[in-house]
Amino acid sequence: MKKNGPSKTAKSPAFVIRAERALRRAAKNVQARNRALKLPVIVWQDGKVVRKPA
Repeated sequence: MKKNGPSKTAKSPAFVIRAERALRRAAKNVQARNRALKLPVIVWQDGKVVRKPA
């Protein structure tokens, strides 16, 4: 599986790793739901609000 972003070291507390995992899972759920409903996904990218098509 391809990792996005920097890898986490053993120094990261367990709750930080769990929180990041939960946020990634929530983002994937939002993308899947918007894709099913044919709605755009609104994201923050390069300091701007960007609308990504479904």
